[in-house]
Amino acid sequence: MKDAVHTQTAAELLIACLEANGVTCAFGVPGEETTDLIAAFDKSSIDFVLCRHEQSAAFMASVHGRLTGNPAVCLSTLGPGATNLVTGVADATLDHVPLIALTGQGARSRLGRESHQIIDLEALFAPVTKSSRTLMVADEIPQVVAEAVRLSKLDKPGAVHLSLPEDLAEVPILAEPFVAPPPAEVRPAADAVIRSARLLAEAKKPLILAGHGVIRSGTASDVRALAESLSAPVVTTFMAKGVLPPGHPLSLHSIGQPGKELASEAFDLCDLIIAIGFDPVEYPPSNISMGGMKPVLEISDVASTVDVDWPVKAALTGDLPHCIDVLAKATAERPPQSWFKGLQRRIDASLEGGSTATDAACVAPSDICQAISETLRESDVLLSGVGLHKLWVASKVQARRAGQIIIPNGLAGMGLALPGAIEAARLLDEGRVIAVCGDGDFLMNIQEMETAARLCVPITVLIWEDNGYGLIDEKQPGAREFSFGNPDWESLARSFGWVYHDIESHSKLAPALQAAADVAVPTLLRVSVDYSADGGMPTVT
Repeated sequence: MKDAVHTQTAAELLIACLEANGVTCAFGVPGEETTDLIAAFDKSSIDFVLCRHEQSAAFMASVHGRLTGNPAVCLSTLGPGATNLVTGVADATLDHVPLIALTGQGARSRLGRESHQIIDLEALFAPVTKSSRTLMVADEIPQVVAEAVRLSKLDKPGAVHLSLPEDLAEVPILAEPFVAPPPAEVRPAADAVIRSARLLAEAKKPLILAGHGVIRSGTASDVRALAESLSAPVVTTFMAKGVLPPGHPLSLHSIGQPGKELASEAFDLCDLIIAIGFDPVEYPPSNISMGGMKPVLEISDVASTVDVDWPVKAALTGDLPHCIDVLAKATAERPPQSWFKGLQRRIDASLEGGSTATDAACVAPSDICQAISETLRESDVLLSGVGLHKLWVASKVQARRAGQIIIPNGLAGMGLALPGAIEAARLLDEGRVIAVCGDGDFLMNIQEMETAARLCVPITVLIWEDNGYGLIDEKQPGAREFSFGNPDWESLARSFGWVYHDIESHSKLAPALQAAADVAVPTLLRVSVDYSADGGMPTVT
């Protein structure tokens, strides 16, 4: 950190403030209006990663926030650089991930006027962030930056946007960084605990729904202990896979598929939903509560908004570990329950084995998921892109620990898996990183293959090739097919210095995944997927 008080530019002060508030890395694409910021990054301890597209920079910062709980910076210049950030920033906000979006801007005298590359960045980012602000006075930087970092992590996390005009960036300022105090721990009131315990005591068939908040708060073991004490089965959202390990006697796996699915039958059978860390953006509440017919006991860091389809009868709001603990202490242990066992056997059977396909040129999605599950180690991290392949990964690939599988689901924007895998690999001390992409998803941010090669990150990217937008085709049977061509994957991989393997049959996929784990450079695996072999969408009923 810099000396406590000395003259520096506003840009240097801003970066020093980020540094003082715990930001350790930034991702971005430079521009004329950010030259002072780039120079300030170079003088700081913050690791700046040069990216090939601003959207990728935002996705990398988002994955950093998902894995560490702390915000990273995504940096862009004004105008088109800033607009390129928006999708990744919105993704972080809807998935409740801490992130700081930092944009350059034209001189303050140009703001509010028709001028080259000038758009209202504060207004642009306002709908997709928790806060969006243009810095206008150097003296406000310490307080504003400290509040931005604090707000990005507070309650349900999300993105915060700051814009620095180029003329302000070079202004000399005598100031020191300010570090925001940690937020006070919020605990539920005593009467809320009493109401919650009473509601749970009256329930005969309680069901736990674990959402992404469980992953964010690191409370998977607490949820597991509560479930075992109550003998209550657990269903997770896609973003909370792994809260219970594979084969746990209370696991009913995950929900999130469009349409009726096996795990959703648990909500028909239960008489109380204990929603822990569930974000409504993860899955429509009406699908869970049977249109508002099932009572909900909500345990969350922030109270949900009023929703007729989400009938909260009691709520514990505040620090999630504490809320779970007080409920466990206020509730008697229950003997083993069996009301869900028949459904559990059906769900487990649906996950066993792959398709009956032979070693054909195309591989069934269930076989790909089986190979991934068989080779996935507890130390590994898997990221899924968005498309039809995501539904298969989410429903069929089994996480060995909480937070192991990253599935963007709030905004569900394509293009996160490749750039996200790069940052995951930079953070991982052991294990490997696997990115599972459709061909449409992968080509969204294909330019980051150069970034992966430059940084020499040992990621494995598995492309499911179907030469089209498979999920759209599945949703529009009989309508126009959205097919496209693809590059020569081997030539593409070799041109960027990647290792390449073409998977010709499902029997070769697991060995290829295992071999890729021992390679110290990026690896591209391509498999031609035949969704029709398993009926298109995952079997959910």
